[in-house]
Amino acid sequence: MSRETEKVFREMHKAIEGKEFENEEQVNKFMDEFVQNFNKGLKENKKADSYDYLKMAEDAVTVEETIKYAKKALKLDPYCLDAEYLIAQSEAESIDALIIKLEKIIRKGEEQLATRGISMEEDAGSFYGLWETRPYMRIRKGYLELLLEMGRFRMAVGEAEELLRLSENDNLGVRFSLMALYCYFEDEKNALNLLGRYEEESSFMLLPLIALYYKMGNVKKMRKYIKKLQNRNPDLQSAMEMMMDADQEETLLDIANSEMYRPFSGEEFILAFTEGSYLYMPMRYFLAKLYEEIAL
Repeated sequence: MSRETEKVFREMHKAIEGKEFENEEQVNKFMDEFVQNFNKGLKENKKADSYDYLKMAEDAVTVEETIKYAKKALKLDPYCLDAEYLIAQSEAESIDALIIKLEKIIRKGEEQLATRGISMEEDAGSFYGLWETRPYMRIRKGYLELLLEMGRFRMAVGEAEELLRLSENDNLGVRFSLMALYCYFEDEKNALNLLGRYEEESSFMLLPLIALYYKMGNVKKMRKYIKKLQNRNPDLQSAMEMMMDADQEETLLDIANSEMYRPFSGEEFILAFTEGSYLYMPMRYFLAKLYEEIAL
């Protein structure tokens, strides 16, 4: 869901709050009329709101512009957590300062959700399905990424597990980080439970398991998951050849910095390897062994 769509849902929630409907037909009629009036209002009222300023901040080309527009968004909506996150990223003088700021933003988000009647316990599992929780969940995903960057892997496991408790559908892809973390700690039981929970055979889920069994010296199971990955990803060998070619460094960086990739593609494999580099890079011979197996 885009920020623009979130904006519509936010305004619709405000409009529908406290109203009572006798049947589904009345609800649908109200929603249709709301959307029509909302779109009409957009055309007639050009005044920017917090969502507009947030978009400007995200699209800004300089740090100064990012901060300026994010502060405008925050002025209009004191609970615009995404704007606070942008300001924190732009102004923090160190990674330690940034993580402290994020922890404060998370606490503020929890206070906001409580005032809106959203419980961390009663609503657990359905977070991110509620539009009000989305900024909070995005901040927590950013916090998880920061923990990984700092090498605080035990803390990252707890954070990832909590995010999946709050949002079982995992719209943010937290399961990918958690799988790599479980395999980093050679936690086979939890890694297999996670795979069974989501029944997914992407590079993000299978590559860590291949690394796990490589670390454990279990060649039979390693080959089992290599075969699964080969069956799902026809570009696997070409992707690995690209990774081992020094002349492809710029292309690899472009892929690593991109958020777009085709499922079960070479780009997916490269991204999975890059994002879990703390698992793979310390194993000096892992990549060569993997290529040896798939080239057979």
